[in-house]
Amino acid sequence: MSSNNRQLLAFVTFISAWSLMAGGALGLKIHPIAVFAVWLAGFVWGAGYIASGKSDADLLLKRWFQMIIGVAAIGGAVALFLS
Repeated sequence: MSSNNRQLLAFVTFISAWSLMAGGALGLKIHPIAVFAVWLAGFVWGAGYIASGKSDADLLLKRWFQMIIGVAAIGGAVALFLS
């Protein structure tokens, strides 16, 4: 089995298990937005881990969070400017 096939299999296995756990969490008394936020962050980190390893996955998640915060700040500034 080639390296790309192993990575694809690992990704499909990871995302299937991660989605099943999120589905189980939705059955509990947890707000769906909180479950989605954790699922999305875990998805980004897991994909980075499978592709490049732990340190690169940590860096990817850090940069992704920085981008989200930046977009929210710019959106908030534009909303305040337009109101």
